[in-house]
Amino acid sequence: MTIPPQVGAAATWTLADSERVTATSTTVTIEVTRAECSSGMTGAIAQPVVSLGIDDIIIQVDAEPLPGNEPQNCQGNDSVQMTVSLHEPIGDRALVDAACLKGPAVRTSFCETGATRWSP
Repeated sequence: MTIPPQVGAAATWTLADSERVTATSTTVTIEVTRAECSSGMTGAIAQPVVSLGIDDIIIQVDAEPLPGNEPQNCQGNDSVQMTVSLHEPIGDRALVDAACLKGPAVRTSFCETGATRWSP
């Protein structure tokens, strides 16, 4: 299992519509949420990094750093929808959120059910 490196602020993702994901899917639409406090705004999202493995597909999606140095409150952040290209069909592999495997999001409520977001 190769976990892509974090390149911005930690963010987690969920599938926008898991019913639309199949073994033949080559793209997935996800909802990305910044893990750190940012006054309710997830903000800009960095380009996702996809690691294709034999048993799983790990997707790393980070939020861009917040501009300025202003204090932020922790009211919960909105989610930002994006489509991720997997470059090949999912097949019989699980879709895994890299943020829930290592890093600051692991011990948050975003990851309390684990890192797997879809499995065949």
